[in-house]
Amino acid sequence: MKKFIAKLALALLPAALYLAVFVAFEPNNYFGLRGVTSGNAPIARLRAYQLDPQPNLLLGDSRMAHFDMALVDEVSGASWSNVSYGGASLEESIDEFYYLYETAPEIQRVVLGLSFYTLNAGYRTANRMSTIETQLKNPAAYILNLEYNINTLTVIGDKLAGRPDAEETAEHTAAEYEENGVPLPYRRDLIDYAATLYGNCAVSGALPQRVYGEDGALANAAEMARAMLSATPAQSRFSVNGAALEKLLDLAKFCEQNGVELTIVLPPMDESVRRLVCEPLGIDEAMRPALEALAASGARVLDYEWQNDPAYPDGMFFDGFHIDTVHGLPQWTRTLFEEVG
Repeated sequence: MKKFIAKLALALLPAALYLAVFVAFEPNNYFGLRGVTSGNAPIARLRAYQLDPQPNLLLGDSRMAHFDMALVDEVSGASWSNVSYGGASLEESIDEFYYLYETAPEIQRVVLGLSFYTLNAGYRTANRMSTIETQLKNPAAYILNLEYNINTLTVIGDKLAGRPDAEETAEHTAAEYEENGVPLPYRRDLIDYAATLYGNCAVSGALPQRVYGEDGALANAAEMARAMLSATPAQSRFSVNGAALEKLLDLAKFCEQNGVELTIVLPPMDESVRRLVCEPLGIDEAMRPALEALAASGARVLDYEWQNDPAYPDGMFFDGFHIDTVHGLPQWTRTLFEEVG
């Protein structure tokens, strides 16, 4: 019997060692061994909330995910949990709220990020909340998940190579504002990003093929800008996701009935997105009924995307949608949370 136990222990040793490595390096701090820290993945944000729940929540996609929470707390005079993450759909964020409210009904305030892009019927990402709920309740489901195991190996590789975490910030030069010595209407990478947005907002073939130089930068930026400026609403395939909008209006009713203060925030976008994408494709007009419905919902709406554009200079944007974490986000944080209170 002792020999059998010894052989069994020896056979299980590799698995035990791997489990120990996984627990030590998994990127989402699922087991709370690194205190209350949070990565950017959905399960990391939710697990951090479970470890240290706060009465006020930030929900949304990557445009809401990178706030300095110490600054948020300082400006607002309250304690917040940020459960936003990149790629979150509007419906996923709403389901996330209901899940958290069931486990922590003492939630007092919610700030939910929204944009024309996440309200676009063409913006479809899988709703991961059901799977994440299972993983939060069942550690075995988390440990056996292939994606998290691959992520853990990536973390180990990054640490061994000394690679820092990527941050959405950049310094810009005059060369980015011209092509072959001719001024561009917008920074080259902003034109490139606006062209990317066309993938979910315009019909196929609305733009010419993008060409990139050896430095990885867009080489035909002037051509792309001209094509976008000459687009018409007939080339648009943008439409408001009616089901998601209705779900958001239901959330507004739920919050009102349960004493939760809901603020819907449309973060600012760079002028390049408005001029190159939204106006030519008629997205501004298509969004008008949705904005009117939100205004009548009883929720507080802070619209910096359309009605109260702060007109930030392009250097405050990392790309057309995301505010630069160093050169713009601190100012945007103060602007938003001084108004949120």
